[in-house]
Amino acid sequence: MRIYFLVLCLCLTGYSFANDHSKGRQLRSIEVSGVASVMSVPDRFSFTMSVEQKGRVAAELNKAIVDKTNSIVQALVKIGVDKKAVQSLQVQFNPWVEYNGKNREQKGFILSRRITVTVRTLAEYEQSIDAVLNIGINNINQFDFTNSQAAENYQKALKQALLHAKSRATKMVEVLGLKLGKVISISEQSSGQVMPMAFNTRQIQASESYQPGEMSTQATVKVVFSLKEAS
Repeated sequence: MRIYFLVLCLCLTGYSFANDHSKGRQLRSIEVSGVASVMSVPDRFSFTMSVEQKGRVAAELNKAIVDKTNSIVQALVKIGVDKKAVQSLQVQFNPWVEYNGKNREQKGFILSRRITVTVRTLAEYEQSIDAVLNIGINNINQFDFTNSQAAENYQKALKQALLHAKSRATKMVEVLGLKLGKVISISEQSSGQVMPMAFNTRQIQASESYQPGEMSTQATVKVVFSLKEAS
């Protein structure tokens, strides 16, 4: 009796699998990609600079870096930049090594600090760069223009990308005399991270050359629709 029951269960399981597999093969579908972008004007402007000091005594290096950092902050505050807009937490301490032919000589240490300034107006951005250049800081190595509504812009682009996918699929199946059925799956192909507009140091020579223009927030999706016969 137990053997008969086991055989019956195996037969029913095999029938169910075969039936589902057969239905899976009969399901017709279409897979399309949708892309959209939302344009926006940058309203956050930032740049990063580094201050560096070489020497043999760590305490003296630290004091020199602190003095330079204070000079930068004071220059920025003087033109109206909020202290909260200046970030200067990242510090690096490395050996100071020089080579004389094949000889390697450690002369001391190099202490450096990265300072990032972020402001909300283009006028402050221009004045801030001019201020740090005027006090002798010329190793500015990164410029970013971003938008404070980046997350909202991405959601708008995502919605438009889905509509684009549906529109593409509809037009494609109409040519074949079919109609779209239900959505089978949706996958987000873009990460949602908006890359800032980056500029190099050659673009800081004249204030009138700062032109942020527009930036694009792009979204990409992949959608699978089932197909059905046109009525």
